[in-house]
Amino acid sequence: MRICSAILFASAIAASAAAQSPSMKPFEINMDRVKVSSFGGNFGTTTTYLIPTLRVRVSVQGSVWAKKGGAKAHGKYFVSGIDHDMMQGLAKTLQDDLVTKMRVAGYTVLTYDDIKSEPDVAGISLDKIDSRYGLPTSGGLGMPVTFADATPTDAQAFAKPIQGPAWPFRGISKTKDLTVIVPELTFTTPQMFGQTETSAYTDKAGISTDPSMIFEGAAVYGVNPKGGGPAITVQRHGKRPAADVAGKITKMNEDTMHVAHVLESTSGDFVMDLDKAAFTDGILRVGLAMNDLIVAQVKKDHH
Repeated sequence: MRICSAILFASAIAASAAAQSPSMKPFEINMDRVKVSSFGGNFGTTTTYLIPTLRVRVSVQGSVWAKKGGAKAHGKYFVSGIDHDMMQGLAKTLQDDLVTKMRVAGYTVLTYDDIKSEPDVAGISLDKIDSRYGLPTSGGLGMPVTFADATPTDAQAFAKPIQGPAWPFRGISKTKDLTVIVPELTFTTPQMFGQTETSAYTDKAGISTDPSMIFEGAAVYGVNPKGGGPAITVQRHGKRPAADVAGKITKMNEDTMHVAHVLESTSGDFVMDLDKAAFTDGILRVGLAMNDLIVAQVKKDHH
């Protein structure tokens, strides 16, 4: 008779709180995971730019299944500590840093404040706010994950059409002869994954968790006056965590159903309490590196 076993367990990585370091460690983007496209022109067709918004996406809940033979395990996680002001503050810091770096590089840069009264902008729809977080939420990654999406202000939470978030500003791009740049960065924390094992008499399925924060990737959307859509895509940096430990994971409950070694199913709920200093550090260090990448690409496209 085969024995089926389902187990839920959390990684033993310590998750003690740590004060934010005075100087954050820089994040190094793996250029082998960066792709630049220049459909209809690159980022160097103008010397004036519009950065109307910047979006930071962070996982706030998700679930994972593992199954082997008659053994099944299901885990759900929820992130505690995500709040409206903190997330918008991070998005604003990264937006302002990008604007500053572009201006230092010698380019003219407009922001939302410069174009918010334009009829084309006033007519752009906004994402619906999720009352649980005070921010819009979305899915993604082809998995049952929910993200909180933060922009510098509520007014900059522009709905994203299928053509990308820069597309609604194509009219301004043409009339003002400028290139639009809209960065979007995505992070997940904690990490949750299924594990299975089988032997001659036993099937096992389990759920494992890890408190790291992973940079899932970024997309930098562009629109130029000719209607072109230059873009930068950065793939997942799984081996370079944004934060090794972004908080503490607690298993809140566990339910097990057992049927005479033929079927065993276990489910559990986990809560990730953020270490806000580590969490903030992780997002900023990646975001600042992305800003450097964007400015470098703009300079390259001008030569």
